[in-house]
This record gives sequence, C-alpha cells and structure tokens, in this order.
Amino acid sequence: MHYKKLFCRLLPALLVAASCSTSASESLPPQDDPLLSEEDFLSELPAVLTATRLSQPAREAPAATTIIDRDLIRASGAREIADLFRLVPGFVVSHDNGYTPIVTYHGLSNEQARRMQVLVDGRSVYSVVFGGTKWTDLPLAIDDIERIEVIRGPNAATYGANAFLSTINIITRHSSETNGVFARVNVGNTDIHDGYLRYGDTLDELSYRLTLGYNHDTGFPDRYDSHQVRMANFRSDYQPSTSNTMEFQLGFNNGEMGVDSKILNAADEKNNKNYFAQIRWQHDLSTDENFSLQFYYIGEDTAQIYDVNIPVLGRVVANDSYKANRLDLEAQHIKQLPRDARIVWGGGIRRDSATAPGYFGTEAMFYNNLYRIFGNLEWHLTQKLLLNAGAMWEKTDLSGTDLAPRLGLNYLFNPVHSIRLTISHGTRSPTLAESKSNFRVPVYGSTLPNLPSQPADFVSTMWKGNENLEPETITSYELGYMASLPRQGFTLDIKVYQEELGGLIYMDENKVSDPTDYYDGSYQVSGNFGDATINGAETTVNYQPLKDTRFVLSHSYTEIKSTLPKLLPDQGNQTVPEQIFSFLAMQKFLGRVNGSLAYYYVSESDGLGSGKPIPAIRRLDLRLGLAFRGRKMRGEIAAIVQNALHDNDYIDWRNDNIFERRQYISLDVQFN
Repeated sequence: MHYKKLFCRLLPALLVAASCSTSASESLPPQDDPLLSEEDFLSELPAVLTATRLSQPAREAPAATTIIDRDLIRASGAREIADLFRLVPGFVVSHDNGYTPIVTYHGLSNEQARRMQVLVDGRSVYSVVFGGTKWTDLPLAIDDIERIEVIRGPNAATYGANAFLSTINIITRHSSETNGVFARVNVGNTDIHDGYLRYGDTLDELSYRLTLGYNHDTGFPDRYDSHQVRMANFRSDYQPSTSNTMEFQLGFNNGEMGVDSKILNAADEKNNKNYFAQIRWQHDLSTDENFSLQFYYIGEDTAQIYDVNIPVLGRVVANDSYKANRLDLEAQHIKQLPRDARIVWGGGIRRDSATAPGYFGTEAMFYNNLYRIFGNLEWHLTQKLLLNAGAMWEKTDLSGTDLAPRLGLNYLFNPVHSIRLTISHGTRSPTLAESKSNFRVPVYGSTLPNLPSQPADFVSTMWKGNENLEPETITSYELGYMASLPRQGFTLDIKVYQEELGGLIYMDENKVSDPTDYYDGSYQVSGNFGDATINGAETTVNYQPLKDTRFVLSHSYTEIKSTLPKLLPDQGNQTVPEQIFSFLAMQKFLGRVNGSLAYYYVSESDGLGSGKPIPAIRRLDLRLGLAFRGRKMRGEIAAIVQNALHDNDYIDWRNDNIFERRQYISLDVQFN
C-alpha cells in the first residue's frame, strides 16, 4: 500500500468525520447540559515539551507523542527504565545480554540502537563512541522520574541529527516534590537484589535530594551476564527571585558485569563507570519571554579485555576498553509574538572526545565538534488552524553541514477532535566508531597451518571505519488524528505514516583483502549501504472510565522494504515485527489494594544483528500491591511476576537469551 495515496484518501474522510462530530456537539443544548467549556477540555489534555521545545497540548504538537506518567511507571512493575517502552506503539525492547537492554523504534537496529535520541532532562545520553543508549549505566533511579515523553517519528528539527527515528525525553521530578526519606527494596528470583535510598529537603528557596541505588541480578540462564550496579544522583533547585531559577545535577554510576563471547568461547568481567554534571539557568525576561542557558558534562569509562588461549590460533587479546567525554553548552530563547504566535530559537556547541586503543588501533584521542542553530515557530493562522515550522542547522567534524526542516499543520475542529499533517526531514551523523574505528586483535604464539613462513605473532584486523561516510537520511510523512473526551476519560491517537530512509550505515558484505592478516586475510569496512521504506499505522487508547480504573492500549502495524548488507532481499523485509501490541489495566480495590495486568505481543521477525529469526513473543506481567500508612510514614508492598504465562519462555533477541518467568517482591516506604 502506498501511504502517500493513503494520506490523500484518509484526509477528506477525517475532515468529514470531525465535521460531523463538531455539528453533533454544537447541536447539544449548552444551557441545561453541564458540558465542559473549551478551557476545561484543553486543561485536561497533557502538555508536551519535547516535540518543539515549546509547552503545547498534545493535540497541538506536530508529532505523535506518547507520555508515560508516574502511574503507568508504577503499574508496569518495571525494574528497568528500558522496560517502560513496551507500552509505546512501534517499540521493541530486548536484550543483547542480561544487563544490556536494546530499545528500538521501527527496527533496523543491532545491539547499539543508534537511530534514536535519548535525553534526561534535556541532556543527551547518546553514547559518545558507539551511539545508542547504555540503559543500565544511567545514574538515574526509576522512582525519581516524573514522566517520559516519546516522540514517535523524526525530531531532528528540534534535537538534531541523532533524533532520527524517535526521541525519548526522561523528565525527573523537581527536588521540592521529593522531601523526606524514601527507601525501596526489591528481592526475587534470578538473584534480584535492588535497594534505593533517597533523602530530600527544602530550605527557603532551595530544595535538594540525594538518591543512592544498588541493582543486581544474574541475567539469562546459561549465560555469563550477571551484573551489579551502584549509582548516586543529586539534584538541587534554587529560585533566588520570581524571574530566575537554577537547576543543578550530579550523577555517578559504577558496575561490574559478566560478558561472554561465542566467537572467542570465553567469559570475562567488564567494569563500567558513567558520570555527569549539569547546570541550567532560566530567566523570565517578561511574562511573554524566557531565556535559558544549559551546560553539562558526561564521562564514560569502560574497562574490559579478553585475554584467552584458543587452540591452534594462539593467545588472543581483544581490548574493548574505552574512555569518552562530552561537553555541551546550549542557549535557548522563547518569545510570544503578535498575531497569536510563539517562537523558540537558540544554538549550541558540543565537543565529544574518546580514546579506545582496541577499537581505534591507537592510543590517540579522537574528537568530534558540533555546532547547531535551531528554531521553531508556532502560529495560529486561524482559530482552528495551527502551523508549526522548524529547522535545525548542524555542522560536525564527522559529517559536515546538514539542515533538518519540519512543517506541521494541525486542524483543531473543536476541543475534542484534531488532525495533524507533518512532513519532516532528518539525518543521523556517523558515530566515532563508524568513522574512526580500526579494531585489531593481537595474536601471539599462533600455529595456524596456512603458510610455513608466517610469523607466530601477528595482528588480525576485524573491521575498519570509514572517514568518508555520509549521514543517514530520513524523510517522513505523517497523518494523525486525535480525539480527547475528558468527561468520558477517553483519549485516542492514530498515526499513519511513511518513512523513506537512505544511506544507512552498515558493514560491507564484501570484505577487504589483507594479506598481513594470517587469521582470515580480510576485514570489513563501514559504508552507506542500506535503504529502506517503512509504512505503517499506530494507535494509542487511554481510557479511564472510573477514578480507580484505567486502561492503556497500543498497537502498531509496520511494513518495511529494505536492502541491507548480508541479508537476502526477502530477509530485509522481515527485520521489523509486523504487529506489536500492548495492553495495561490498572485497578484500585477496596482496602488499599491495587493491581495491574500488562500483556505484550511482538510478532516474529528476522532479528537484525542477532543473526537468526526471532519467534513471536507473548508476555503477561502481573502486579498486586498493598498500601499501608502510619503516623509519619506511608508505603506499599507489591508482588510482581514478569512473563507469568505458563511454559512461555521466549527468545529475547538472541537465540541463547531465554527469558524465563521472573518474580520479585518490592517494598517501599516514605517517611515525611
């Protein structure tokens, strides 16, 4: 099905349907029936910040947005932040091993998942060397999250080149909302032992909190992938005057993880350290104008070396260690304009640096400097027609200069119904690893029976980067419909889209000959080898018929046609699950008892990067909690079962990752 034609066919139908709904609502008697006013309707709609950097009702944003709020976070029973994205249409959550979650949108991903931007309070946690997000390494406790905004579609016009397929913005709670002492303990099978302790206080205009955490489990059975992670996070908020606010954050994460390699038939331990510092100043120039300045620093430090003896080949030393840093400075200005318009614009400078002797083949430090200017105009052309026009200009050392524009039109029929039509273009810049890598493995004492004159010691080159890589490109067409009925507790969001991707970066299927490599005599090189067209439809339903009852449903249908290296033509069209479904039911019962049920379905796919087909996944998660309260404290004890279906262990991305039933008890206590 050609989705550009589908847009043209659906648009008149949506216009007619919404017009009929408008007429029907206008025919109701406004005096006698206690209908909500337009302001009442709009006040119930969630505001989103990530789509354009402007606070907007979801129906006025130029992109499909999913909001994961605190109630959903708790009801999901998730221990890992990554698990929360099972609730988002089009998202697949899997694992490379027990401590390395993979979060992807519309597939096309290996274990790095490089085509999605992830922010924490506006701070990019996109890995400096490899791209993607190291979810376990984030110095962040799930209890400190206020909400998560997920932009389902390209958002390079707002957040730059790596906001390619999607953007995730994790927004933490204001420190004034976390006063007192909070503690949580999780204990369960797979040797689950988690502990979190938080203390917060407010002193006049200054509030702060400190969170300490520990996370441990043994990962998948029959794999050497247990982990234990310690984290610390500090946040303070200071308001010296009514027009100025300061936010300061620090974070540290340190963990030991077991790693195993099928190729080397070896296991070892890896040590990860992540740390950051962030400061943001916001100044209200007037009631209609705001200026903000943000600076942050991120550090990554991973130490891991395989040093193993392989029969015949000899002693092999594979160095996976690296150190990386990021410095980022950004300024932003928001101003209300005449004629019912607003504008946000700004710019930033970033420097990424990394050293990785094993990956880069040298002790030298590599750099990537980035410069950016962005802007977005929100303009109510009429009372019902809203224009969002924005763009991001970027220049990087690795890929030169790029411009990512976006144009969106939202037609607001009434406070209930709206449609949006958005066209956007974006890019993804090559990572340092894709551009600069020269992964070489020393071999000592080899007795390979190839040539009598070969040396016993040599270096085998596994792959090389390519400094001539072009950025990946995406052009997206999106038609959306949103209905929100606060009185009925019902919200519906439908998106139909087509995405055209070009110049996708992968390793070449044809290896380059290297006669000095006595192991296999060749190596792979990164290149712009792949193209894809993705069509689909996504639906989200949020229904709260009663105060204590809530249902959240999502579904996505995805159709892909792609040409990728190392894959047969038909195999490239199966790298994304065709159907993804999630359903979460939440209920508060009498006697302070609450429960939730979550069901997830992901259809079969040809796992890109895993090397083998992945069967369909059906997973049921259950949670039952009992709240309690004392004179100066309150808390909850909950039992959580993940993958509760009987005899339903499933393959998690890799064939040697078998996800069995997991259950744990969670106890949290808040002292005021």
